[in-house]
Amino acid sequence: MEPYVLILSYPGDSSARRVLHALRCCGCQALLLDTAAFPQALTLAALLRDACWTGYFCYQGRRYDLEAIRSIYVRRPHHYQVREDFPELIQLFLENEAYRGFGGVLRSLDCLWVNSLDAQRRASFKPLQLKVAQEVGLRTPPTLITNDPTAVRSFFFEVCQEQMIYKTLHGNFLPGGGDRYHLIFTSRVGRERLAELEQVRLTAHLFQPLIEKAYEVRATVIGSSVLPVRIDSQEVEAARLDWRAACYQVRYRPYALPEGIARRCVELVRRLGLVFGALDLIVTPDEDYIFLECNPGGQWEWLEVETGLPFAATIAQVLSAGKAGLAWPVAFEPTTSG
Repeated sequence: MEPYVLILSYPGDSSARRVLHALRCCGCQALLLDTAAFPQALTLAALLRDACWTGYFCYQGRRYDLEAIRSIYVRRPHHYQVREDFPELIQLFLENEAYRGFGGVLRSLDCLWVNSLDAQRRASFKPLQLKVAQEVGLRTPPTLITNDPTAVRSFFFEVCQEQMIYKTLHGNFLPGGGDRYHLIFTSRVGRERLAELEQVRLTAHLFQPLIEKAYEVRATVIGSSVLPVRIDSQEVEAARLDWRAACYQVRYRPYALPEGIARRCVELVRRLGLVFGALDLIVTPDEDYIFLECNPGGQWEWLEVETGLPFAATIAQVLSAGKAGLAWPVAFEPTTSG
């Protein structure tokens, strides 16, 4: 069977379909596979032989050889769907077996992953991101992670000079009951909030100084390529603190990232074990670049529409090659923060 690229997502994922189209335009075979089809509408037969999983799966009337998978693009895979006429605990058992079986076989294949699920899970930890960012020479804000009210008070006065922000450590969705949820964006912590510091004991919190911005940059790393977009967040009041709060109102445009910063972005993503990563950077009025965070599964389709930058084609190029590409050699300078 001819080598092919496997895209894991749901059928209505327009970003996945953009990549699928780009792959086919460059003559590469590709399949968009909905993992929710297993085990009811997808059949797997995998045999371990000579330290290699061989076999096939059948999907939508066709057979696909496991050995022919060149690379796997993890977009938005859905949960495995089992029969619902069993008790809930039995369904949970069946779902876990499906995940460990089908998902485990895919994980064991010697092919490129964009991104490896294990690497993506590890890279999602913000404390790790900030540490690695400093290691590769990117500047980061002074950061406090704590559940100690006393430490927050000291950080507020001594480091932040009473100009402090709070950010979540994992996503920004807060369940609101049923299918509802609340979005938690970066928020400013003023002196009046110090009376509530005992609430900090409830869990871990991340605090940083409020940094003055000229604008922001979303630098999407794909293999050894960087697609930077300037975000004019300071033009919209609701976006000044967190551009995600007004993402449909701010202006986006292609941006020329300094080569030294671009090299460090590529190296950061590589050291996190990723092929794809969406990095958020602040550019200060003094033109300093400050790393904030890396989203291993960051969205990009709306940026392609807004700027015309070739996100889907670049992802397709990496997937069709079956390798991430060679990163620039980087000579690192001593790291600084602040």
